[in-house]
Amino acid sequence: MNTFFLISLIVSSLQLSAAAYSTNSNSNDKKNVCFSRDAFLRKTIIATTASIFTASATTPSALAFDNRLDDKYSDRTPQVGSQPTNIGVKSRSSRSYPPTDYDGLAPCDTRPNCWCSSTPFKDAPARYISSWDPPKSSSAIKEVKKIIDTYEVGQGGIDGGGYKVISEEEGYLYVQFQSYKSGYIDDVEFWYNSNKVDIRSASRLGQSDLGVNGKRLEYIGRRLEKEYQWNLNRRKNGSLV
Repeated sequence: MNTFFLISLIVSSLQLSAAAYSTNSNSNDKKNVCFSRDAFLRKTIIATTASIFTASATTPSALAFDNRLDDKYSDRTPQVGSQPTNIGVKSRSSRSYPPTDYDGLAPCDTRPNCWCSSTPFKDAPARYISSWDPPKSSSAIKEVKKIIDTYEVGQGGIDGGGYKVISEEEGYLYVQFQSYKSGYIDDVEFWYNSNKVDIRSASRLGQSDLGVNGKRLEYIGRRLEKEYQWNLNRRKNGSLV
């Protein structure tokens, strides 16, 4: 409930109670009743307002997701930012020349805190990751969802703030992950696209992600390889990113 509305409601109730008390008093006590009523209202309003704001201030603000590690750092204001407006599979235009139109996930910008397989390689070669190859195309996103449902919060020292599946549709999955201390939110998408799965994992705020998005994709990808025999194109050093 809106805090201002709650305070107004309490004040109105107190005024009605005080008015009723004043009406039922005899005429000799009217002056003292009015003074007592005003003092009572002032003290009660101050105490009530303080209690409301104290309760609001002590509510764990960083507990965005129920599956976070614990309530440590819950007194910190989470740096969640705003959910991007370019989430999802949409018609897009390539930044490279000659420009081409394509359907896919949002491209990474110039910051080194994003990985995406959906955009043309020439658009952002430093932020490109190869699409993933599932053995069974019909159950690809379902298999990704099973990995997400059993994701180890805090694995590799990341995502201690937990995660939440925001959208699950035919051939598409959108998940938000949160950091432990500062509450940063990363947006992660999986899209089944013509016998392969495109991936995008990106931080909302900041410049560098300190390798968080890469660690997350490594964990998910490794489990898909091991548990469902997915074929992932790894680099010469064995990493995905």
